Amino acid sequence: MSTITESQVIRDLKTHTVDIDSNTGSLVTVPQISVAVQDSKAFRVKSYEMKTDYDFSTPYQGLREFYEVPVGVALLPVGVVVNLADFLLLGLIPNSITDSILDTSFAGLNPFMNIESTSRVERTEIKSDKKLLDEKDEFVKLPLVNKEITVSSGDGASIPVMLDDNGKAEISLVRLSAVSDDIEKIIITAKSEDVVSKKDIDVSRMLRSQLQQASAITKKYANLAKKEVKGDDVKQLDIPIFATDLIKLNKLGFEGESLRIERSVMSVMSDDQKNLLKKEIDKLLKSELAKGTVAG
Repeated sequence: MSTITESQVIRDLKTHTVDIDSNTGSLVTVPQISVAVQDSKAFRVKSYEMKTDYDFSTPYQGLREFYEVPVGVALLPVGVVVNLADFLLLGLIPNSITDSILDTSFAGLNPFMNIESTSRVERTEIKSDKKLLDEKDEFVKLPLVNKEITVSSGDGASIPVMLDDNGKAEISLVRLSAVSDDIEKIIITAKSEDVVSKKDIDVSRMLRSQLQQASAITKKYANLAKKEVKGDDVKQLDIPIFATDLIKLNKLGFEGESLRIERSVMSVMSDDQKNLLKKEIDKLLKSELAKGTVAG
């Protein structure tokens, strides 16, 4: 019989929540917001000491005696010689060697006993005792990394947004406005395993109006920005109106979106169109600057 002592730790999940934080509070007034999502779990942790008594035995197989008996006969003189040498050498040969040879020989000579075989050993549990050593609560709060969250509007339109390695993401409401006609509020949805969390944030009236105007402009040039156009479509582009729309996006507070559209469309323009666009933009900027000087 042998006793084996083992340690066992059991962690039972008590609560699991997904926390969504944003830099806006309860009202969005800017077209881009930052969010951070964390996965929170609470566990009840119990540590146990397990003591189990086992009986190890090799099941008897009669057919094995046909070759075990000759093995036992052959090993007997070897065991006697080794033990005699050990006596003459004052016990310098390890007992594990001297004893194992004789044990194997006697087991082989015994027709009612098989030679021990580690590959055929069977373990039988006799008794088991479980003792509680420690019990405590454990709280784990980690960023929800590289997961996709959903940002939707009040009318049901939605876009996917990917969290980074820190569980953070930048949400562009201009992207959302491209699929939504009117964003009264945004709903951020995050999921971890079977737990789903939602955060509702209202959109200010001023921002809603700005998004509607910006959306109308971005949709006009969606195909051009995606480069899904033919040569004739680019040639028919009204450069002065395009420049006016870009400056309007700037004035609405969407300068990043204005630059993105400008670069994308310029990549499919001819050199003459590019030069004309630059001149139109410079002219409009100077006009806006002059208006600001007069107003001041």
